[in-house]
Amino acid sequence: MNQSNYEVADVYSGLRDQVLQLKPDAIGVKDAEQSSVIAVLMEIAYPEAVVTLVAVTDGTASLYFSNGGGIIGGGEHEPVCKVSAEFIRLAQQYVSLSALTDTFPLPKKNNVRCYLVTLGGVYTFEALEDDLGNNRHACSELFHKSHELITAIREHTSD
Repeated sequence: MNQSNYEVADVYSGLRDQVLQLKPDAIGVKDAEQSSVIAVLMEIAYPEAVVTLVAVTDGTASLYFSNGGGIIGGGEHEPVCKVSAEFIRLAQQYVSLSALTDTFPLPKKNNVRCYLVTLGGVYTFEALEDDLGNNRHACSELFHKSHELITAIREHTSD
């Protein structure tokens, strides 16, 4: 996982792996379609660390930092839960633009990697942060929604 030359804390790896290997029954999902998104990880590679935004259909919304920190429990706040649900619904539109994968590398520096966890497997795409932020990529809308969720988490939780 550490091919991007980041120092990665064990706690980060553990939390990230839990979401990437999430099973539907663990969050009460029973009769969904194979392509139904049950969790999203949007990972932004900054020079010093990767920031991973996590949203799960059970209401979980968290930020993990590859160097060890994070904000967990954002989904306990109604405004965060609302934006998280919107983010997951929007992510559903991007499954067809993503590739099925069974490997989970961190993004390259200055890039964003998104993982869409579905009942049928994990899908991913990676793009330059600048392209996503400046609406030069097909997945820019999802990137902008991720920042709305990050803002909600930061405004409604204390670290």
